[in-house]
Amino acid sequence: MKAALKVDLQGNSWIDRLPWVMLGLRTAPKEDLLSSSAELVYGQALRVPGDFFPLCYRSWSAPEQLRNLWDKASAFMPTPTSNHSLPRIHVPQDLQSARYVFIRHDAHRNPLQPPYDGPYRVVETGDKTFIIDIGESMEHISVDRLKTAHLDGERAVELARPPRRGRPPASTTKNPPSGSGPGCQQPIDFRPSQVRESRNRFGRVIRAPARYGKSVFVNSGGDLCGDYTPTE
Repeated sequence: MKAALKVDLQGNSWIDRLPWVMLGLRTAPKEDLLSSSAELVYGQALRVPGDFFPLCYRSWSAPEQLRNLWDKASAFMPTPTSNHSLPRIHVPQDLQSARYVFIRHDAHRNPLQPPYDGPYRVVETGDKTFIIDIGESMEHISVDRLKTAHLDGERAVELARPPRRGRPPASTTKNPPSGSGPGCQQPIDFRPSQVRESRNRFGRVIRAPARYGKSVFVNSGGDLCGDYTPTE
């Protein structure tokens, strides 16, 4: 730039010639690239002041200009934004055509219990829920709990039984044998062999409240206070 100013400068006012020198540096073509710096950056040569707008010989029409403005404005579309707050649920494509499915067991499971129950027969499909034949009842199950059951078509499908609900069945174990045989255990007597009355520092006997019923009490020293039965 300093060498270009020395060549082009005709006096001491170099400030007036600085814009023209800078414009010439940007528009001067380079022999090795066959283009100027401005063409590499902007794709076209820079325009000198006074020639910013090209001459237009086409007549201007207000209705046509307004229609073009409306077309440009109607073409504006908002940029779709991404939503990361809700998790996306993966639904397999073969789930809509599945005849048998497994149902995820969302309740408490034992350590060795499988996470899915089934297979069960699909009665009706939907976008959000399926109607599944579970035993003798038809239940609506959400698709996020279902998994396609890929079964062997040559074998008969053995459907799973519905899970047992309600109280567990009564125990069928027999009563333990009673008597004095070798397999019998004698009952253990946990009653204290000796009960002493506990007194406070004034010599009064400590008695338990009546709401506790017949109980055995122990004082702070570990001694048994005795049994107490309330009288009505």
